[in-house]
Amino acid sequence: MNKDFFAGVFAGVILFFVLSFLFLPAYSVSVISSPGAEDEILSLIDSAQHSIYIDMYILTSEKVVDALISAHYRGVEVKVILEERTGANSLAFSRLEGAGTQVCWASAVYKLSHPKLVVVDNQKALVGSHNLSNSALNSNREISLLVQGNVVSTLISLFNSDWDACST
Repeated sequence: MNKDFFAGVFAGVILFFVLSFLFLPAYSVSVISSPGAEDEILSLIDSAQHSIYIDMYILTSEKVVDALISAHYRGVEVKVILEERTGANSLAFSRLEGAGTQVCWASAVYKLSHPKLVVVDNQKALVGSHNLSNSALNSNREISLLVQGNVVSTLISLFNSDWDACST
């Protein structure tokens, strides 16, 4: 075998790795579980620099509402969809609305709107069993995944669809 053959193989391998690095999607998945997830989820919210999109069945944690309002005050776009028919979300809705964040009631198209989704900066999404309540964050057994990669754009599309269908 000659040197040109080995040089070509070597160049092909290098090119493959460079192109893979540049064009293949990077995925990251980590598990967040409760009890004890409150600090991780608050850190996720606090890490937002541009946007936070939440589609949530129950939001009753005052610490989470405070973190969302703080994010709004520091210039982060905050959009929250809540399920009205639980009866549990009225205080969070009022506080978020009063602070000027964008908040709406989930569409009545579904029997219930039951997502548990938090998207931060269009880069990371928390999806799983966590409601944003004290019991879900600190006492219940809950398991959610924090994902990064192309799947986040699909979750954003679902959020946008639900946002567009919000009731006023």
